[in-house]
Amino acid sequence: MVQKAPAKRGRPPKFDREAVIGAAIGAFFVTGYDATTLPDLEKATGLDRSSLYNSFGGKRGLYEAAITTYLDVAEGGLFEPLLVGTDDGYADLLTFFGFLRTGMTSPDATPGCLIVNDMASGADPEAASRYRGLLEEGMRRAIERAGTDDEQQRNDRAALLTLGVLGVNLISKTTAGDAGEIGRHIDAMTATVLDWRDSA
Repeated sequence: MVQKAPAKRGRPPKFDREAVIGAAIGAFFVTGYDATTLPDLEKATGLDRSSLYNSFGGKRGLYEAAITTYLDVAEGGLFEPLLVGTDDGYADLLTFFGFLRTGMTSPDATPGCLIVNDMASGADPEAASRYRGLLEEGMRRAIERAGTDDEQQRNDRAALLTLGVLGVNLISKTTAGDAGEIGRHIDAMTATVLDWRDSA
């Protein structure tokens, strides 16, 4: 009786996982989850379809990896001045809006936000909820550090600024990144914060 040779195990994938996720973020950012196809992802990441399925579970799994990374980076970067910040909450808010303005009006900025762009389609409600939660909690903490003792006022102001940030991302997406229009709305939020500081 001839024995069969043991089946060879497939070689582990040799690619930079972080680079692949970064490329996927870029692809999903531009066209959104629904409109991004597997061929789009193959082209963006340099991986073939079988590798995408084997390593990420396909388009959905890669999207989830992309948004998790995106949110982690946002929490440790853009949102950090709000969530942690300094003893001067107003300065932290102004720093945040300064970062936002610079990033969203730069000539090479991609319009919108990976999470906000997909909110209306319901691509990932959990990610949308985490994004909104981080943003609003950051606003609330900064406003509290600014010395606002009234809890209802803190909540109202945090909600207002959160709505403004979500709105400016939608404006960015729908105006194809019109720097003038984006800047005008961010400047309005900055002016609101300055008014709060001046009347404190």
